[in-house]
Formats: sequence, structure tokens, C-alpha cells
Amino acid sequence: MRIDAELAQRIVDIIIPVVHRNVNLMDPRGIIIASGHPHRIGTVHTGARLAVETGETVEIFPDELARYPGALQGINIPIFRDGAPIGVVGIFGEPSEVHNTAQLVKMIAELELERAALQRESGADRRLREEFAALLLHHPGDELPPAARRLARPFGFDLERPRVVALFHAASESGALRGELGNLTRLPLETLQAPPGHTEELRPGDFVAPRGESVVVLFEAGDEAVLRPRVEALRRHLAHASDLMVRAGLGGRVPAGALPASCRQAAFALARADRRTPLRALSEPALLAAYLRARLAEGEGGVAGLPVLAEVAALCRRRPALRATLRALLASNLDGSATAAALGVHRNTLSYRLARFGEQTGLAPTRCFTDAVLCWIALQEGGTPP
Repeated sequence: MRIDAELAQRIVDIIIPVVHRNVNLMDPRGIIIASGHPHRIGTVHTGARLAVETGETVEIFPDELARYPGALQGINIPIFRDGAPIGVVGIFGEPSEVHNTAQLVKMIAELELERAALQRESGADRRLREEFAALLLHHPGDELPPAARRLARPFGFDLERPRVVALFHAASESGALRGELGNLTRLPLETLQAPPGHTEELRPGDFVAPRGESVVVLFEAGDEAVLRPRVEALRRHLAHASDLMVRAGLGGRVPAGALPASCRQAAFALARADRRTPLRALSEPALLAAYLRARLAEGEGGVAGLPVLAEVAALCRRRPALRATLRALLASNLDGSATAAALGVHRNTLSYRLARFGEQTGLAPTRCFTDAVLCWIALQEGGTPP
């Protein structure tokens, strides 16, 4: 590990207010790279150089200054990592007076260096997790890329276990993104991976990674009656840790090769979560129906159904009352009396509207279930076929 000048000065700035004495931090060559006396930075401290060479603490008394060019009285203690000297920390003062303080200085310096090393390692782990998650969640077909299979082993990721993708995202009360303030990935990785309380929000086989401005968790699939409370507990943990409103979306259970599909499903569910219902799961009947309707109307299905779907959608755009009528009919499970009551119109008025609709489209949703299904698809969110 090499101590860069910025980190060294930050450590010195932390220590000086604690010990109320000047502190220097030197590199393995004995060059001062951080100090409470800026004019000394860049100069050679021969006492520090000797401490690196011998691996021993060097005490410099006032009457010995001539032996140590560039040094002042004080104590200089080498700092080691993995058995090798990485620098020297020095404190100014008569050695017999600052002996105990010097040990405190060494301890603080080592703790700060260890913390910086952990942060660097965490950053590398975060980037590797992002890369692995991208390989798992964004690939064509049902076969995992070779790179994903290579990375699975270091993470202990079991490719044979089915998974469920969960997405967590911070939003304002209105549901809009909050920019940097709403970015959950700014939380430390250990906060994302180790929720407090030991309530099993995350288990050893689960995988956590940042994904854009969201957090993705690949849960080892199990009984959703058990999984959903775990997802909700994790959502609450992230909300508490970030002090933000956090929404979550839960996709379907899939084999590892189909994780992109579960991720799309989780995104679909997440987009429909709000403050009242911050966790949505694709398994909810209403949500699953909306998802299937959207899928039926896209791709080849959308092309095949385009003539009739486009005709229904165009008619509904021209006649908003017809759109409301069809929506009410479907919401009332095709019950004419309930539909008329919901619309506040006479049953004859409803019959007239539906008869006119049938004349123009050839569809009779109250008499033919397949016609009702086509109307249901045509009235997907946005009101137009893809």
C-alpha cells in the first residue's frame, strides 16, 4: 500500500487537534509528505529514513539534532502493512514527554490507513458487483455469457438456483427522482449488504449490487410468502439508512439464464409502486394481468393485433365516453347492470353505446369473451397499441 499525499495530510489533520502537537507523515524514503508545518513538506527527514531502514522507533533528543539533518526533536515510528514499511509517523516534542502520545498517534494513523484501504477494497468490490450484475441482467437469449460464469465463483453465486430480482429505488413523495439525494447507491456497500437486526433480510446466497441509481438484489427464490416480508424488511432498512422514501419492485422466479426477464418484471412492478404501496410484486393478480396485457400487445402479438387494436384505440380517442364505457364494463366483469350504475347512465344508453361500438369494430365484449380480451388489450395504459 502506498500512502498518497492527500490521504497523508488528511490523517495529519485528524491527529493534530487531538494531540496538540505538530505531526509529520513520511514515505518509505523518509520524505515528509504531510505535516502541520507545510513548509517542511517535500523535505527529507533522516530520522524517518533510519526508522524505515531499521524497522525500529527512532527517538531524537534536542542535543542530537546535528546527527539528523532535516529533523526536529521528537519520536518517529515506522508503520507496517503486510510486513513491509509503508511510512513513518512522527510527533514533535521531547521524547520522554511525548512517548505515550506517540503511541496514540501511531494508532490513529494506522486506523485511518486501514479505513482507507477498506474503502478502496469496497470500491473495487462495488465495481465488480456492478459488472457482474450487468452481465447477469443484460444479455440476449437464455444462455449466460462466459464472463458471468467466471465471476460467479468468486462471489459464491450458485448458477443452478432459481432467482427473483428485486429493485429498490429512492423517490420523492410525488414519485419523481430526487437526483443525487435520491441515489441509494451512495450508501456504503456494507450498509446495503448487512442490514442490522439479524432478521434475515439477506441470506448468504443472495446477491446485492448497485445498478444505475437503484440497488438490485438477486434473491435465491423460495416461497413468496416468506420472500416478500424479507423484501419489505430490506426496503425499510434502506429507507432508514438513506432517510428517503424507498420503493421496491419484485419480479418473477426464473433460472439464472432468464434473469433479464425477472429484472424487466421487477422494473415494471417498481414503476407502479408509490407511497401508499411502496412494494409491488409481479405476482399480484392485477399487476400480473397488466404485465401480461402489455406483453400481449408488443412484439409479434402487437403486429398481429394491430388492425383491430388500432381501430379500437382510435375510436376511443375520438369518443372519450366510449373509452370510459369499455373501462367500466371490464372493471365490472362484463356485468351490464353494474356497468350502467358505475357510469350513472340508463341500461339502454349502455346497450346503445356497445351496439354502435360493435357496428364499427365487429367486437361484442358482452357476448364474446375473446372480444372482451381484445378490448382489454387495446385499453392498456396510454390507451394506444404499441
